[in-house]
Amino acid sequence: MQTKTRIMNEFIKRKIVHEGTPCHATVTANGIGGQPVTVLKSLVLGNLSNTKAKGWELDDAGRDHIYNVNYEDISAVEGMDIFRMAQAYKIKIK
Repeated sequence: MQTKTRIMNEFIKRKIVHEGTPCHATVTANGIGGQPVTVLKSLVLGNLSNTKAKGWELDDAGRDHIYNVNYEDISAVEGMDIFRMAQAYKIKIK
C-alpha cells in the first residue's frame, strides 16, 4: 500500500476525514469534445473505501459532477497538504 493511501486510511480510522470532507485531487474529467483530461479539482469526498472514494463538485450551472478519486491522487485535505496534516496529527507511517 502506498504512503498517501496509508495516511488516508489512518485519517478515516481516527475520524479526521469523513463523508463531506473537502479536498484537492487530480481526477480524470471530460474535456472539450468528450476527451478525457487530467485536472486538479476541489471536491467533497464521499463513499470512502480502503483505496479510493467518490468525489463530487457542484458547477456554476447547478449540476453535480462525480469523480473517482484514488487516495494517491489527493494533494490536500481541508486546504492542508496531506503530509503536513499527518504531521500535525502526529501520524507516522512506516
